[in-house]
Parts: sequence; structure tokens; C-alpha cells
Amino acid sequence: MRAFSSLVSRRSVLAAAPAAGCAAAGMQEEFVPPQGIETPSESVMLSMTDASAGVHFTARLCRYPAYGAAWLWVHVQTADGFFAFVDHAAPCGREAAPEGARVTYADVARVLTFAREGATETPQRAALSARVRRGDGETLAGDFSFTPTLMRAGLLPGRVEAFGAVEGELQVHGRTLRLRGRGQFHEQRQTEARFTTPFTFATLWGEDVGVTMLQIPDDSGGYMLEAGQPARLGRVRISAPSEPRLLRIDFAPDDFLEGRATAIRRYTIPLYGQAWRGAFVTVELGGRVLHGAVNDWRPEILFAG
Repeated sequence: MRAFSSLVSRRSVLAAAPAAGCAAAGMQEEFVPPQGIETPSESVMLSMTDASAGVHFTARLCRYPAYGAAWLWVHVQTADGFFAFVDHAAPCGREAAPEGARVTYADVARVLTFAREGATETPQRAALSARVRRGDGETLAGDFSFTPTLMRAGLLPGRVEAFGAVEGELQVHGRTLRLRGRGQFHEQRQTEARFTTPFTFATLWGEDVGVTMLQIPDDSGGYMLEAGQPARLGRVRISAPSEPRLLRIDFAPDDFLEGRATAIRRYTIPLYGQAWRGAFVTVELGGRVLHGAVNDWRPEILFAG
């Protein structure tokens, strides 16, 4: 398989064809940075599942230092319901976060604060603090610690993905939950424009396994990590949005895994006049039960015809 990082570095393949229509063009002006602009950015994300508690959680911070703005996304499903928070205009510092063995990413108000210890490609620990207050007065507070057990760099340029143990405390819907489960942490710095190429992305985790799948219009790729084993790279096939959703990764002509993803909760995020689509999922893959997410950007283009 070709190095997928070199393939996906062509993320501007559809930059000349943004969301159609005047309404979409107007929406683009409301976003900082505008769609298709090359500018330094720093994306960091932590997602986790505590299956016994019925909790699925994800938080993402993306800093755009040249614009002094950050994007904040927080979504959580619990037995009490769904909580969503999106801010695409959070103030952030205009200096890039320093690189090194210890780094902190945050917006000015520290609604989301991520800290990573250890080198970028070999993190030893990560932590997340979330202090969210929505416009309707609803709040969420969370403190999580992440300990990686499996990790890989290279699927996308500048991106490191790690899978491991997550534990912490979450206050939401008027309750305090002590959580322990598995999850994924990623960190990615880049200058290329984000959200220009349609994609479907799946990240899945279990006790001693992590799987990443990425499908774009002209190719696909992914990998499976297992404790004590080298990474297994493969070609990926993900079906169009449906229920359930079919997943397959081919490592060799007669060596593959296939399964199906069942959505626990679907949600959307308004983005450049379109809807970024996310889903917390449970997946049966090759006889294993995994948890994670399957996310889509412009699936009507990716799965056209």
C-alpha cells in the first residue's frame, strides 16, 4: 500500500468546489478562517467510551493562531440524554503552542485545555479539562486522564493517534459520573486548509486494539493496532451512511476484516454552509465488539453514484 500520508496531503483536491449556492458562500464569510485558506492550525482531540456507564464522550480543540481564534467541540451521550457544545469563534492566543516534551493547548478562556507529556510521536500521558457553559445555561465540567498503550503516526501528515485507557470525572445533566474506559487521543499540526476534501473517518477502540479508517474520493487507507503486534496497514471500504454501516479493511488479498457499525447517537455540526456529521458507534468487526465514532464530511460527494 502506498504511504497514505502522501496521498492525503492533497487535501485541497476539491477546494475549488466548496459548498454550492449563494447561501453557502455567505456562510463561509462567517467562519474564521475562511474555507480553503492555508494557515497554521493545531488540532487535538480526546474521545472515550465507558460502556458500563453508557457514556460516549468526545472533545476537540482546533487553534488557528494567525486568526486568534479556536474551534471548540464537545459532545457526550449519557443515560440522561445528549449534550452538545460548538463554538467556532473562541478567542485564542496568536502564538503557536510551543513544541516539545510538554505542551498545552487551550483557548483564552480555557473552556478546553489539553496537556500532553512526552514527545509528540510517543506521548506518555495526556489530560483534558473541560469547563463549558452553553448559551441556555446548561453546563458541563470534565477532567480526564489518558494513558496510551497503542499509537501510530503517519496516516495523515503531522498527525499522531494513540489509543489507551481514559478515566476521570464528568459533571453533566446535574449528575457527577466517575468514568473509566478506553479511548483515543490525537494531535495534528498542519498548514494546509482543513475541510476541503470529502471524507469518512472511523476511529474504533477496544481493550487491546485500536483501528483507524479513512476514506476519501480517490483512495482509502487505515490500520489496526494490537498489543504486542506490529501495525497492520490496509485498504478501507466504508459504505454510504446507513443503519447499520458496513466496514471492511483489506490487509492482503485473502486477509481482511469486515463488520458493521451501529449508531448510538448521531449529530451534526454546521460547518462552511454544510453539515459535518458525527456518530458514536458500537462496532462488530472481525468477531470483536469495539466502540468509537464514524464521521462524515460531504458524503454526498464521496458516495455520489
